[in-house]
Amino acid sequence: MSLRDSLKDRVSAFTSSSFAKIAATDSVAQAARVMQKEGATEAIVVAGSIPQGIVTERDILYKVVAAGSNPSVVKVRDIMSSPVQTIDEASSVGEAIAKMSKLGIRRLGVTRGGKIVGMITQKAMVTGNVEQNFPLPELAHPEGFTCPYCNTHVKTKEELSKHIDHDHMGGPGLLQGDLTKW
Repeated sequence: MSLRDSLKDRVSAFTSSSFAKIAATDSVAQAARVMQKEGATEAIVVAGSIPQGIVTERDILYKVVAAGSNPSVVKVRDIMSSPVQTIDEASSVGEAIAKMSKLGIRRLGVTRGGKIVGMITQKAMVTGNVEQNFPLPELAHPEGFTCPYCNTHVKTKEELSKHIDHDHMGGPGLLQGDLTKW
């Protein structure tokens, strides 16, 4: 199957239905323990069953650890992103990639009938594996970036995006959020 064909796959094929749920009043340390137990790189912040936001490993690392804050004191509400960005399970992978790229995020809540039923990540779409612990090669290196498809080296992430669009997807647009050709 070609890359272009896989962009037409449904989001549901790459959705993980197991995801962590936490409360906005939980400490970041509590959230991290829940995420670790669930094997998740993110947690949906809920009030009852209503999604309020999302917290990722990166949020914890950058907003708490790197800032020198105490994760046992900082509350989830202080670092969560809100609202949770979502996509319907019937949407295409191409639509999910475009939305993530446009918003500058790496994951989306997947909805069915307006309710979050799972999560989809860039990693899952690239690797074809919904397991959280699947290794993903590092694209950035001191000299720039490496194309994951052909190992071409470029200097900036913008050049990498244009290279992938042009050489591997048949033209400009998708990675900048333009779905007109897809």
